[in-house]
Amino acid sequence: MTHVREANREDDAEKDIAHVLDAEQRAREAIARCTQEAAALIADARDRARQIQARTDARMSRLRTRIERQAVDETAVWRERARELHARENDPDPRASRLAAAIARLAAALTGEEP
Repeated sequence: MTHVREANREDDAEKDIAHVLDAEQRAREAIARCTQEAAALIADARDRARQIQARTDARMSRLRTRIERQAVDETAVWRERARELHARENDPDPRASRLAAAIARLAAALTGEEP
């Protein structure tokens, strides 16, 4: 009977060892799957980051172009205003010149001369 018990213990030990080895194998396979999933998630995240960076670069380029265009347009407007102000400073009051021309025409008409 001692041999039977000892044989049963050995069988039980072998079953336990087989069970542990099987569990270790399943754990290695699970780790490998998780590693592959993690690598895929990292690759997806990197792709998304590149896409976001590309969209950001494109948006920044369009914004920079728009700002530069606005600056050119606004500069042109300010230069035109400066020219107008300069012309006004160098030209007497336009109303005064029109009034002087009207008076000259009236005087010419009254005296019969050519304006």
